[in-house]
Amino acid sequence: MMSTSELDDHSRCIIHIDIDCFYAQVEMNKEPKLRSVPLGIQQKNIVVTSNYKAREFGIKKCMLIAEARKLCPDLVLANGEDLHDYRQTSYQVTNLLQRYSALVERLGLDENFIDVTTLVNEKVKQGGDLSVVGNVFGESSERCDCGCTRRLTLCTLVAQEIRDLIKSELNLTTCAGVAHNKLLAKLAGSRHKPNQQTVVFPNSALELMLSLSSLMSIPGIGRAMFEQLHKSDIKTVEDLQNTDFKKLETVTGSDKAHFIYNLSYGIDKTPVKPSGKPQSIGLEDACKSISVETEVKKKLEQLLHRLLVLVTEDGRVPKTIKLTVRKFDKDSKISHRETRQCNVNPSLFTSNQPNKDAKIMATVMHLFSRIIDPKKPYHITLLGLSFTKFQELPRNSIASFLRKDLEVQSVISIENQSAVEDASSSAPSTSNVAVEVESPTPSPKKLKLSLVSKKRCFREYEDCESPSKLKVAELCLDSVPCPPDADKDVFKELPWEVQKELWDDYKRKRPSEIFCSSQVKKSKPNTLLNYFIRNN
Repeated sequence: MMSTSELDDHSRCIIHIDIDCFYAQVEMNKEPKLRSVPLGIQQKNIVVTSNYKAREFGIKKCMLIAEARKLCPDLVLANGEDLHDYRQTSYQVTNLLQRYSALVERLGLDENFIDVTTLVNEKVKQGGDLSVVGNVFGESSERCDCGCTRRLTLCTLVAQEIRDLIKSELNLTTCAGVAHNKLLAKLAGSRHKPNQQTVVFPNSALELMLSLSSLMSIPGIGRAMFEQLHKSDIKTVEDLQNTDFKKLETVTGSDKAHFIYNLSYGIDKTPVKPSGKPQSIGLEDACKSISVETEVKKKLEQLLHRLLVLVTEDGRVPKTIKLTVRKFDKDSKISHRETRQCNVNPSLFTSNQPNKDAKIMATVMHLFSRIIDPKKPYHITLLGLSFTKFQELPRNSIASFLRKDLEVQSVISIENQSAVEDASSSAPSTSNVAVEVESPTPSPKKLKLSLVSKKRCFREYEDCESPSKLKVAELCLDSVPCPPDADKDVFKELPWEVQKELWDDYKRKRPSEIFCSSQVKKSKPNTLLNYFIRNN
């Protein structure tokens, strides 16, 4: 058996904040009359959560509506399929927590870890007699020489202060767990609900772990891991503690074996990682079998409309769009998911362009055609859209005219080369030059420049530090022609690779209609300015 002589670190002060029946509280804040009735939050034909009045009737999470109504005929249902208000409230809670520490880690919409070690250590210096606020798990009389008892006692005061702030500013009740690591804080917080808090001191960690009814009650052990352990006759926390470590390694692998073995003793060294803004913003919608493209487009348009609202509120500009499709195979009776993604023009999100939704939908439907062959029968049971690879909005600075991260999207209305040269030596507000800035100012240490105009494209050189390092012969000087049967405004907003694919497809279908011109263009002086400005 692996030795547990390694000392656990008691120096941290971690609080786990869990919002009581989160979706239901948001709905009750929107409509106060719902506070006095059993309330369930409906998504499709399922009650995803409910308030505590409804839970008194035995209603549980993810219960079928028909079954819930049998238990509680007076159950009131609120539609919870649109997560907009829940996301907004969730981030408001996180923002409040960040007043106490920069180390705030989000867990879904209704849970957060917060590391308040620095704040508690400052309070320790102030001295004074203290008593625990809230519940205590296990025996608290035994004290540790490292001073963790006093620190965690102070931490309960901070936890109560945080919960009071959330209640006063957002009218939400919460539960809190207080411990020296994330594992114990999360487990302790679930001991007393609703609207309560619990602290577990290090000497009671082992008792808390042995009190768990299942290995799946340990955060970090999921269904797959549980089944692996169960097949090896490791069914309880005590079994895991007493298992020969070499046997455990053969079941889970060395690294995972160390991790879950430590968890069984209440040892968790993972830090609280600041979450920041999400790396992707997406929506999915399960549906009855769809086999007609018009229905697919209607559903995707609904998702896109809601998604654009979320992106606007986020404040960043996405550079990639991803489509998710779940298909059902009637022969094998199996569903499987497929995804496709491509770049999207950032200017669609930073300017009030007409038909913006239609232009994005053209890209979405192109992705759909790469997943589904419309000539063959198909049955779709889920559609999803998401935006990824975000960049911050541009700042109003002189550097925003020169840098990419920061992308210069177009340079237009240039009458002649001499006029441009005059403009380059004058103020950038000259009437002859119009510049659209599409990206934020980057770090001065890493400048990125990219020109995207009607006739010039640095597609393959976005990471080049300076355009002066590019060879003229390597620049893409001609944009992809628009097929005659396509909408030019929509076509020019599509990503380059999509434009090229559509043009190549058109050429294959109608080669006789393709004419190539061989105009010889007058060469221009080989100056740096010519990398950026197109002479009309």
